[in-house]
Amino acid sequence: MKTSKLVLGLVLCFLVIGCSQRTSVRGTVRYDDGEPLTWGVVKFVGPKIQATGKIRKDGTYVMDELNPRDGVTPGTYQIAVAGLTTGGGDDGTPLTWHIDPKFDNPGTSGLTCEVGKKSVVYDITVTRPPSASARGGR
Repeated sequence: MKTSKLVLGLVLCFLVIGCSQRTSVRGTVRYDDGEPLTWGVVKFVGPKIQATGKIRKDGTYVMDELNPRDGVTPGTYQIAVAGLTTGGGDDGTPLTWHIDPKFDNPGTSGLTCEVGKKSVVYDITVTRPPSASARGGR
């Protein structure tokens, strides 16, 4: 009986300590001209953990790892910004990127963030997609 109480106590202690080690991460996503990105998702991708934050109409986001607004486990993260696309459906509508597609991949975005034990404000600047003429299109 004493052993089971000890084990239960250790498990509860581990859960409390583990859950309390998340850090608040928030910020704003803006184009390089200062206009906020008004939709999309920010993704923090670590070796074992991924956290996401929905971009609001004012360009702000708050990261969620497991539950809404619960923060991020400390560590180093590569970052992706999914600035939603339109089109590309079965109806033949062309795909339209609202930010440079490089930001959609944490390996090509060039964005990283070190999350420690203190709250982090991480503002992100994205660029608009290359113009059709720059890609050889019309």
